[in-house]
Formats: sequence, structure tokens, C-alpha cells
Amino acid sequence: MFYENATGSSLVADKGYSGTIRVALLPENCTVNTVYDEYAGCMVLGGSVSMNSRTQYSLNWQVEGSTCQTVGLLHFALQHQLETLTGTVIQTTTPGAIVLNSATRGRMVGQVRTNPSWVFHEPEANFEIDFYPPHRPSPWIVVKTDMLRTLQRDIMSDWTGYGVNSWYFNGKSIQKYASLCLMASDPAVVGPDTLLLSFCLEKLEKLFEPILNNTLSPPLMYDTHYGGLISSSIFRTRKIYEEFGNGIYNDHHYHYGYFVVAAAMLKHLDPNWSRMPELETIIWTMMRDVVNPSRKDRYFPPFRHFSWYLAHSYSHGVTSIDNGKDEESTSEDINFYYGMTMWGKVTGKSAVEDLGSLMLRLNAHAIRSYFLLKLDNVVHPPEIVRNHVTGIFFDNQVYYNTWFLDEVYAIHGIQMIPVSPVNELARTSTFVEQEWNNILSKLPIITGRSSNISWLSLLLVNAATINPMESLRRLPNATMDDGLSLSWALYNAATRCRDHGKVNASEEGKLTIVTS
Repeated sequence: MFYENATGSSLVADKGYSGTIRVALLPENCTVNTVYDEYAGCMVLGGSVSMNSRTQYSLNWQVEGSTCQTVGLLHFALQHQLETLTGTVIQTTTPGAIVLNSATRGRMVGQVRTNPSWVFHEPEANFEIDFYPPHRPSPWIVVKTDMLRTLQRDIMSDWTGYGVNSWYFNGKSIQKYASLCLMASDPAVVGPDTLLLSFCLEKLEKLFEPILNNTLSPPLMYDTHYGGLISSSIFRTRKIYEEFGNGIYNDHHYHYGYFVVAAAMLKHLDPNWSRMPELETIIWTMMRDVVNPSRKDRYFPPFRHFSWYLAHSYSHGVTSIDNGKDEESTSEDINFYYGMTMWGKVTGKSAVEDLGSLMLRLNAHAIRSYFLLKLDNVVHPPEIVRNHVTGIFFDNQVYYNTWFLDEVYAIHGIQMIPVSPVNELARTSTFVEQEWNNILSKLPIITGRSSNISWLSLLLVNAATINPMESLRRLPNATMDDGLSLSWALYNAATRCRDHGKVNASEEGKLTIVTS
């Protein structure tokens, strides 16, 4: 027999007990404590995930109990799951629904099913996921922005910021320079010229060579304890948070995602490079470290960072932290699964491409639901929704800040890096417009005449969704983020568009948005 102590703070047994104790929260405003009695005969012991198709996956619950096949399993679904769960779905408005408040992800609704598998349908994106933007820049924009000459200067210049004893910053640099080569392959920018691309690829391949030789500092090493690919700097410095904690498995999807994307670009542009087999080996290893899908892999755990239940990754690694693990930069989370999708595509591994695409779309769905907040968001209270971004998202707290800089432009800007066409999956035009009008457009970094703060470059590319001509006018005078070139900034700003529409600019400079 169990009973509460006098203060209600402890559960006390009248004698020794060996077995399972189940504790449940009563729904808010519940007047009876028997709400769960009907479902007490079936409980979850664990679960697994399976991919059924490019647009469908299942969470398969391992259950135990005498009523699992008759009454069914009662288990709680989050908001993003309610929107894609197949079959009969109990919503918050369903009569008799059992609804609980989660710590940071809104209301959870109890689902009762005799089949212990939840099947979800995550639809395809409304634009093609590709290296290039859905809409290429018009000839007029290319000339007006001097895009070709800017690209030539960026490619011919010294490529700095690489080899800086940081896999994160090295990754940002190599994706930045790979993006230049991608632009140099776009006839909309360079016309029929191929010499610029050849020169760019030669420089890019030289950047990759130290990675293949494991001479890029600090060298990578395999950790036998947790089974992973880590930077050796943790042992050189004896500091666990060196390189943002790479050695304790913080941020691997951020760090290695840049290399996966850059390698996919190179594989697309120069598939017959003599050292491509070596590059493929290291990229597959990075991917196994972050997103290995197989429980049969003896060297890497499955889905190290990604939660299939929450539908997003965790930034934090193996150490404990107050308020639970967290995720901060949703766009860098997106970047990894974008790279995975494109790497699967360029290597001809359709299973990898399909899994990457599913995880990318699922991740974007969760980000739209919990991290990037439109005014009609139903998950968070108004005091949080009005900020439009959550900031650092812990399991038990959302903190409108960053780990590194207490500035509003950084809190929002960290959700924009790296600049990429795929960001539109999570950053819809409606969200961008609301965030810009209510928050960003009022910041001194925007309203001031000039700013040498590099975050401005990210805000301006983002703002091109609302006013591309103004962004294109201001970008040449902005200081670029260390993972962004002026060429790539102009290219993306020139191709930003509202959902289902494209931007046209006449020779007179008039701007029109054509919806399809």
C-alpha cells in the first residue's frame, strides 16, 4: 500500500516493494482522480521508429498489459503529431479528450489505440529541394547588382577563415566557398563561361584535402566510449567545452552538417575528382556519427541527435544540464538534413535521400510549430509568441537569448544561418513578414544608416522575402557574416519570394510579386 506523507511531498510504502510504479499527472481542472483507471491495464515499455515511405513514418510502441488489445494504449501526442497522425485522431476539442500541458511544447492530447503503432504522413515540400533556389535571378537583377563581377572577386580573393582550429568555423567557411562554386555553375549568373567554375573547384578541392588527410587542425578521432567522431581538441586543452563541446558531442549536426552540404555541392559539380572516394568515406563517417539509422552498426548509435518523437535535434550532447537538453540554431539543424538529402541524391543512394528528405520536412514542421512563431501559434503563450522566436529551447524552459550574445538581432539571426534556399521550408513568408514588421525592422541595426555588425547581412537576406530591392541595395555596404559571401547573399536575396510566387523587377525598377 502506498500513501502520501503529511505534507504531500512524498510517496510512502507501508512495506518493501519490488516492481513498477506508474505516476500520472491529472489533467488541469480535473474533478475526479479516476480518469486513467480505464487505461491502467496497458503501459509503454519503449518504442522504435520505422520509415514506411518517403512521406510516412511510424512510432512503434512496445507495450505490456492485459488490456492493450481490448481497451487500447493511452499515450500523449504533441501538436505537430496531431497535424500528421493518420487514422482517428483525438484533438483538444474532441469530447472527453484527456489533455495535459507539457513543459515547453504546448498541450498534449491522449490518443487511445489498440494498434500500438502511430503512423504519420509528412507531405512533400511545396518546392523542389535542390542546391539552387526555386527561382533563379533575372538577367536584369544580375546586371543591376553587379552579381557576376562580385562573384568573380569573391572567387579570386584569398579564401580566409579556414584552418582556424575549429570544426564549426572551418565548416562554415567550406560551405561558404562551395556555394561560390555552385553560383559559378549557374548560367543565370555566369552565362556559358566555365573557366570561373574550374578555377573555383580547384581552390575548393584544395580546402578538402586536409580533411581527407586528417591534417585539418584539430584532427578528428574516434571515441570508443560513446562511439563517435570527435575533435581531438578536448584532449589537447583538457576543456570539455572546447569547440562548443564537440568532444562531449555537442552540436555535431551543426559542425558536420556544413561539411556534408559542401561535399554534396562538390560531388554535384565535379563527381570525377580523383580524391572523391576518400571524400565519400569521411562524409559517410560524419553522417553515421550524427544520423546512423541502423541498430546493427557496431560503431555509432542510431540517430544520436535527432528525437523522432519531438521531431527536432538536440544541440546538447552527453552531459546533463539544468532545465533539460536544448536546441538553439534551428537553421543549422535544417542544414544537416538538407545536406543529407542532397548527399543521398548526388551519390545515387535513394534510401539516404528519402530518409534525409523525410527528416528535413519533419524537422521543418517542428520548427514551425515550436521555434519560429507566427501570431496564430497555439503552442506557446502570448508572452512568448510576441517574440516570434523562442531563443534557447530547453525541455523545461524557453529562454529568449543566445548562448553567446544577449542581443535581439543575434537571437533572431542565429535562426538564419547558413543562408540557404532550403530555409524557406521553416521560414515561411508569413512568418518572415510578421517577425520583420514586429521585431527586426525596429532594431537600431536596421534603422541606423550604417552598421559594421555582421549580423546585419543575415537580417537583410532574410528581409528580401519582404522587400528584395531594398535588401539588394543595402547588402553591398554590409559586413558579411563569416559564413556568408556577398555573392551568395545577393544571389539568395535576388531569388527570395513569397510562398507560391516570384519576384519580377522591370528595367524601371518597379517591383511586382506574381503569385501562381
